Amino acid sequence: MTATELRVVPRPRRVQATSGTVRFEPPFTLATGADVPPAIGSLFETLLERETNAPVRRGTDDADVELRLEDAPTNTPAEAFDDPEGYVLKADADAGTVSIRAATADGLRHGCQTFVTGISRGGEGDGYEQWTLPACEIHDWPESSWREFMLDPARGFLPVEQVKRRIDQAARAKYNRLHLHLINDEGCALQSTNYPKLNQDADGTPLPAYSPEDVDELVAYAADRGIDIVPEIDVPAHAGHLLERYPKLRCTVQDGEPADRTICIGSEETVEFVETLFEEVIERFPFEYVHVGGDEWEMQGYSWNECVDCQAKMAADGSETDTEHFYAFVRHLHDFLAQHDRRTIVWNDQIDISASPDLPRDLLIHFWRVAAPDRGPVEGCSLERFLEEGFDVINSYVHAAYVRGWITEDYVLGWAPRRRPTVPEERAHQIRGGGLLAWEPSDETERAYFERALPSAMPIFADRLWNSTSVDDRDAYSRTVTRHALGPFVPSDFDVYSELGGLILPTWWKRPSGTLLAHVNSSLGDRTPERAKANYRSAVETLAELRAADQTVYPETASTYESSLGWLIEVAERDGRGVIDRP
Repeated sequence: MTATELRVVPRPRRVQATSGTVRFEPPFTLATGADVPPAIGSLFETLLERETNAPVRRGTDDADVELRLEDAPTNTPAEAFDDPEGYVLKADADAGTVSIRAATADGLRHGCQTFVTGISRGGEGDGYEQWTLPACEIHDWPESSWREFMLDPARGFLPVEQVKRRIDQAARAKYNRLHLHLINDEGCALQSTNYPKLNQDADGTPLPAYSPEDVDELVAYAADRGIDIVPEIDVPAHAGHLLERYPKLRCTVQDGEPADRTICIGSEETVEFVETLFEEVIERFPFEYVHVGGDEWEMQGYSWNECVDCQAKMAADGSETDTEHFYAFVRHLHDFLAQHDRRTIVWNDQIDISASPDLPRDLLIHFWRVAAPDRGPVEGCSLERFLEEGFDVINSYVHAAYVRGWITEDYVLGWAPRRRPTVPEERAHQIRGGGLLAWEPSDETERAYFERALPSAMPIFADRLWNSTSVDDRDAYSRTVTRHALGPFVPSDFDVYSELGGLILPTWWKRPSGTLLAHVNSSLGDRTPERAKANYRSAVETLAELRAADQTVYPETASTYESSLGWLIEVAERDGRGVIDRP
């Protein structure tokens, strides 16, 4: 049995099939070892009940599933337990049981997700569906230690319950970081005690933001699912909202107007403001890493070379260029955060890595691209240069990680964090992993794209971080992602993405106005429009029936795909064909 045949995403690293099938007849019985944290058992119950609509009870006699923490399990490849997130899942047909063993709570969580997303329907019994899992032994651990999913509530605020749903989807795909982009030109999503104007519009009307209680709730919810939250306060650029509410943060320019999207980084008043804001972040978010942004200030426009305070600071620091002035600011933030037992993450694009930058080497570099001309340093810059200079890197390469805009199915499935851009083998250990980035547009209609795209993009990207081996059977993989996104009640041969034309759904981002809800041309394929319409309608019927019976893990996903299929029907009826780009 291959990992793809098991129909689990991310694909386990090693799957050894044994003879037979393990069958379960609800209610499921769960046994937990004495050392297993109660939250793990409760999470398993929540996940399995949501997946199967069947009850789970605790018990030790004839338990269907047993969870155990073991420091030194026997007959186990070293890799699975040397890694703190590794686990072993054994489905024993003779005993009719499944055991999940790990050395850590994180490993147990991942094993639970594999079981829950790997079981299949096996018929009816006593009012409940019966369930099966192929007899096998899974030895599994992640290839990358940093597996991040980013949300952007600064541009488009996401209610707490919606963030929780994204956390559930992330945990289901075995991510272990949630990156929250909390401030941008459009707004500030974190409630500030010291700077309340950040959470108001121009006339003083309150804007939605996460209160300290909201943050506590999200941090705890994520932690129960093995996810740490990485907060980002993006400075010095993307500061339109910041400067509108607190104009004192602008540069002091004698003749002309100061920049309106990049703050002054030379005045003591600005530095104190930024430090106070980060103190609020540190107080609320316990994770050891804080993201300070640092991207696109050259493109956004800045006034440092005309600013009285910046010029004085540059002279005092010995900074001869604006880039060196920026480095001094980053060094200050790094040292400030270190004093508070925090480590610093910064975007890569404004660092001129063609030369050796005067920056601490324990900065964690978040790579997304080499800057384009007139947007930052280009010549001689590369991901490889950051590695040569001794930095560790999170790889969020734009063509693989930017959900709204650049990613395509073929590229993502061929991408790996240690392969694209080029990473020398001897430097591979410096790539911590990667992050999938969902930059929210402020326009509500455009934001609906994520409901279509994330249910497949999230598990596929997670798969590349967990197990970057090639996907040999694309059709089987597509059916596996369908099962992952919609749940176990979908028919075994149902592949919603073949009807939608691909695993990664398209976007009209940076294109002429219009709505592109699916890959019309590849969706049509070799079929006539009439045949395609019949297939689309059948798929809509399947999804609607699952929703009506409460047999989808995420009803929102099924509903969104119904809308996309309905649009495909409209296109086929209107044009009598598929559409290549635009009609």
